[in-house]
Amino acid sequence: MENGMSYYRAKVYRFIVQFVKDPALAEDLTQDIMLKVWCRYDQISALTDVDNYVLKMAKHHVLDHFKKLAREKNYQESVWHHLQVDTNTIENKLVDKDINAHLTTVIQSLPLRQQEVYKLSRQEGLSLREIASTLGITARTARNHLDRAIKTIRDKMNTGSLLFWIAVGLGQTIVTIF
Repeated sequence: MENGMSYYRAKVYRFIVQFVKDPALAEDLTQDIMLKVWCRYDQISALTDVDNYVLKMAKHHVLDHFKKLAREKNYQESVWHHLQVDTNTIENKLVDKDINAHLTTVIQSLPLRQQEVYKLSRQEGLSLREIASTLGITARTARNHLDRAIKTIRDKMNTGSLLFWIAVGLGQTIVTIF
């Protein structure tokens, strides 16, 4: 029985190493097969083609090993993807927060009438006629205030604003505010 086991062990090892190309891994997988053979020795020894049966066991064990590796790789890629998405989301939220804070500061630096017109237009969504009616000015005057406010905001957000360029690079919606 001992001689038979070493015969199968050598045969299984040679079979497995040609697929996995790693002697240490082949040794581990061979050990697994030999344990299965040992546990089923009485059943296996009664078969007519023991060599074929043991090599089929080895083949299926190698296939199972590769399937397991594929599942682990898919899982790792999935985890990595979720980590990247979560990291990007957090970074985007921080950038958005910084850009919006800078935009708020720029808007607060505008003359009062420009601030009012800008906020009514961009934040409240009112038309120039509605703004003019609300503030008791003409639509043309509302247009002039809005144009000046937008020009000032663009100038202050563009020059020296790293956050603005980051937002442009990330495709943030902040650009559409202008």
